[in-house]
Amino acid sequence: MNGNDTHTGPARRAPQWLGSAVAATLACGAGGAQAGEAKVGDTLLSWGGYVKLDVLYSSFSEGEIAQSTSRDLYVPSTIPVSSGGGESYDALDFHAKETRLFLGAKTPLENGVTLGAHIEFDFIVNQGNGNEVVTNAYNPGLRRAFITYGNWLLGQDWSTFHNMGSLPETLDFVAFPTDGTVFSRQPMVRYSAGNFSIAAENPETTINSAGTVSAKNDGRVPDLMARWIAPVGNGGNFGIAGVVRQLSVDDAGGLDATEMGYGVSVSGKLVLGPSDDIRFQANWGDGIGRYIGLGISADAVVDGNDIEPIGIAAGYVAYRHAWTGKLRTTVTASAFQADNDVVLTGDGVTKSVVSGSINLLYSPVSKITVGAEYRHAEREIESGADGSLDRLQFSAKYVF
Repeated sequence: MNGNDTHTGPARRAPQWLGSAVAATLACGAGGAQAGEAKVGDTLLSWGGYVKLDVLYSSFSEGEIAQSTSRDLYVPSTIPVSSGGGESYDALDFHAKETRLFLGAKTPLENGVTLGAHIEFDFIVNQGNGNEVVTNAYNPGLRRAFITYGNWLLGQDWSTFHNMGSLPETLDFVAFPTDGTVFSRQPMVRYSAGNFSIAAENPETTINSAGTVSAKNDGRVPDLMARWIAPVGNGGNFGIAGVVRQLSVDDAGGLDATEMGYGVSVSGKLVLGPSDDIRFQANWGDGIGRYIGLGISADAVVDGNDIEPIGIAAGYVAYRHAWTGKLRTTVTASAFQADNDVVLTGDGVTKSVVSGSINLLYSPVSKITVGAEYRHAEREIESGADGSLDRLQFSAKYVF
């Protein structure tokens, strides 16, 4: 390590503006199976979800992390760093916050089109004032809520910039290797036809001003998305997605500026045989910070009376091998790199993150998965200060 001591200090928490971005896909690899259905008139109602227990032992090399989302799941931007003056910190956490429920409905209409709806929530994206002292009670939080009408989707869903078909099978709540992935759920209007989708999605800009990152609600133009995903081989896929967006800041009596941002994502799943596959994602662009890695970087930085988009490159690769019909392993490697103008951002911003994980998952029956996962991650900021996280996670999950 080198540079000045920039130890983050005790009780560091995830940035509040992350909000719903800290939610995740189905961990342990079990899907959201339709467990129940009932016909009410012409409408088919469905419901399901899962219950999951996570036990995590986390070791931070350079400082303490308070009990928060940074200990419930892997949040790369909150790994404490120092230039050698930090103290290691270990913590053990049990939680069932990832437990999830969904409700669905489908109604065939007189014109031959099907009208549908989906509502989904868990207990980790909006924890509220819950704590571990007595009851460990946490609020339900909205994940997805949308209407479908034929090829149209209106409501909150995974961003069109994202390819859910490249999802690795891991235990961490985010499931995707966090530092290398596109990750966002937000309101949108989307139209899909065959392998192609286009969408107008909710605008939001994150800005670095003198080293402080904040979210601005000043968007005037929706983020525009396009995505093409095609099947490959037996169960595989290959996808390309793009985003064009207006970065916007309009502070009362202060900065009023806009700039263009763009990004490209290439992703997929390649099936190598009956027991093996590779899943991957490669992302790059300018001004797409909030879409990558739970907001490791801001979208842009203040430059006098203007804003300058921050360049980002990130990606991951995951290899899955099934030892038997009930036992399998996934190994992942991922990385993130920001192209910061240090004169503008300061040297306390994240320069790079790398991580890797390996797990062993066992499903004695189709609806139950238990397993263990080890993760190592390293974060470096522009000053040269760095820090690492080592985490061992045990999970048990029942899908219903």
